[in-house]
Amino acid sequence: MNVMQILGLFALGYALGNFSPAYLIGRQVGRFDIREEGSGNAGATNVMRTLGWRYGLLVFVLDALKGATAASVGYWLGGEPGLAAAAIGVLLGHDFPVSLNLRGGKGIAATIGILLSLLPLPTLAGILVFVLVVLGTRMVSLGSLVFVSGMAAYSLLSKQSLVLIIVAVGAALFAILRHRENIRRILAGVENRISFQKNQ
Repeated sequence: MNVMQILGLFALGYALGNFSPAYLIGRQVGRFDIREEGSGNAGATNVMRTLGWRYGLLVFVLDALKGATAASVGYWLGGEPGLAAAAIGVLLGHDFPVSLNLRGGKGIAATIGILLSLLPLPTLAGILVFVLVVLGTRMVSLGSLVFVSGMAAYSLLSKQSLVLIIVAVGAALFAILRHRENIRRILAGVENRISFQKNQ
């Protein structure tokens, strides 16, 4: 692939990342801007807190599909370089969507979708660990950080291809940067916790 083709797939991924189910559902169902409610994050967890678990799950699935679609199309059109370009693009588009003034989500669901399309069984195992951490601590942020860190470590220890390692490690580092405030609150013992009580 040449540079222009790689940039084209990056742009395609970025455009796809600008599709924000959290924002659209917030507008249609709650009649508000999800970024002005709860944690201020345009992601599945904030939708779950403000509109209920059903809508949160819907956002999670749609964001994961967004990541999987970008990675799959990128690989189909450009092999591993195309995959990496589209995957990075969709994460940046999700987190910093130009359509929403660069205020998006934190990219965990999209990352899960990307990794499911590349490493389905290890990613399913990682999702199980994520669920167990969240059930045990009621902190989605901690579960997310454990998941991305674990997948990055797996890609290195299992000696995956260089491009896959770059995607997994890059996504993990990006997620950690996006969770800086959460990490500070976790260390201080004041991180927000979700409730498992019945909600909508």
